[in-house]
Amino acid sequence: MIADVQGIAVANHLVENTIPVLAVADVPASIRFYLQTLDFKLDWGGEGDTAHIASVSRDGHAIMLQRRRPVQPNWVWIGVTALVPLWDKLRANSAVTVLLRPTNQPWALEMKIHDPDGNVLWFGTDPLPGVPFGTELADSQLPRA
Repeated sequence: MIADVQGIAVANHLVENTIPVLAVADVPASIRFYLQTLDFKLDWGGEGDTAHIASVSRDGHAIMLQRRRPVQPNWVWIGVTALVPLWDKLRANSAVTVLLRPTNQPWALEMKIHDPDGNVLWFGTDPLPGVPFGTELADSQLPRA
């Protein structure tokens, strides 16, 4: 409990979670992209051709997809434990628009792709030691287990 300005005890209200909400033109089409391309699962919503909102998630982390006109794309950071297996899957998929190949930065080994509505999905994991920052890596330079 914490006290308010009058000294009365009130419940300590904590942030339960934060969930990005991305603008999309077609909720069912976006759901298909996230499920088929990125291995997310549908949590709720998205029913019917005129669906307005849905939640998809992977490993317990959600992204909400909301139909809006006009669509104004946004960015979302998605931290992953391993970037290379995801890159291997996405680079061969003609439905994926790659904005940035795996690139070593001080904050992460990162890559960026577009979803079907132009939202930027910015993936990252721990930076690679011994690789200069700012280096965009060729597939042959990527560490594989």
